[in-house]
Amino acid sequence: MRGRMRRTTLPLLSTLLGLSRVRLPMVARRGATNDSRVVPFRRDRLDLWVPRGELPLIGHLERLRRQIEGRIVLGRGLLGNRYLAAKLLPLAPNGRYAIVRRAGSADVAEDGLPVPPRELWQRWGLTLDAYLESGRRDTRAMLATMVEAGAEESDLIRVLDFGCAEGRMLRALAGQPERELWGVDVNAERIVWAQQHLAPPLRMATTTTAPHLPFADGYFDFVYGVSVFTHIRDLADAWFLEVLRVLRPGGFAYLTIHDEHSVDVLLNREGVKATQPEMVELLRRFEAETGELDGEWVYFALRADPGAEVFYRADDLARRWSLLADLRFVKQEAIGYQTALVFQKP
Repeated sequence: MRGRMRRTTLPLLSTLLGLSRVRLPMVARRGATNDSRVVPFRRDRLDLWVPRGELPLIGHLERLRRQIEGRIVLGRGLLGNRYLAAKLLPLAPNGRYAIVRRAGSADVAEDGLPVPPRELWQRWGLTLDAYLESGRRDTRAMLATMVEAGAEESDLIRVLDFGCAEGRMLRALAGQPERELWGVDVNAERIVWAQQHLAPPLRMATTTTAPHLPFADGYFDFVYGVSVFTHIRDLADAWFLEVLRVLRPGGFAYLTIHDEHSVDVLLNREGVKATQPEMVELLRRFEAETGELDGEWVYFALRADPGAEVFYRADDLARRWSLLADLRFVKQEAIGYQTALVFQKP
C-alpha cells in the first residue's frame, strides 16, 4: 500500500504543481564517456521534478542534487525548517550507520568525574579548566538565586537539567549523594558521552525539540534550563507547561531568557561585545532590516529551533507565565547577559 501511494502521489503532485519528471542515467565510475547527454550522478537513476518547459542546464541540476543531498538526504537542513517541531541532533547525522563503541578511558577532573573531549567543551572556554569553572560558577550563581527566591537548597533533591549538554552544570551538583540528578538534551552525541562517562551519578536521556519530557507527573523538586528558552522559538508556552507538569507541587523552576536588558548589555558593553560578536551582529542586522529594537516589541526571534535566538520583554513574559505558576524572583545578568526567572508550582 505504501509503495502504491508513493507512485500515485508523485504524479498527482506533479499535475497540481505543473512539474515534469526528468530521469538521468549514471555514468560508470570507471572509464569515461564523450556523450554529453549523460550526467555524472552517483546513482543508477535520479528522478528530479522541474517546471514543464523549463529544464535547467546540467550544471543547475548538479547544484540541485547537492542541495537535496545536503539538506534533505543528509538531514542537516531540517534543523532550519520552522515547520518541523520535533528535531534533534542525532548520532552520525551524515553516516549510513550510527555506532557507539565501548567507552575508553578519560581524564579525570578534581571533582573525580571524567572530562569530555575538547570538541565537546571548547565552546565554553579556551581551556578545560575554564570549561569546568564555568559550570561551577553558573551552578553557584543559580543556587544563590534560588535561595534569594525562597527555596531551601536541602529540598532540591530530585533535579532535572533541561538542556544539559554533556553535564557541564550537573556535574557541579554531584557532590551530594542524596540527590537524584537527571539531564536531557537534543544533542545525542553529548548525551551518549555523558551516559558512558558520568552515569552514575548522572542519568541522561536524548529528547527532541517537541514539548515532551519522559518523566512522570510531579517527579522533580527542581527543574532548571540555562540558555534553553533562549532558543525555543514557537513552543515556549507548551514547554513551560511541560516543565510544570514534571514538577511536584511546591517545586521550583529556574529558567533563563534573553530580554530587553540582554539586548542593552550585548549592544552597549564593550567587554560583552568583544566576547559575543555573533550575537551582536545578529542584533545589528535585525535592527538594520526591521528598525524594531527601539519599538514596542514584546518578542522577536531570529532563525529556527534549535538554533533560534529568542528575545522577550521580561515583564510581558512574566505576566503570561504568572498565570500558570507563582513568579518568585527575577534576576538580571544571572548567567552572563541572560535574565533568570524563578517560578514555583502551586
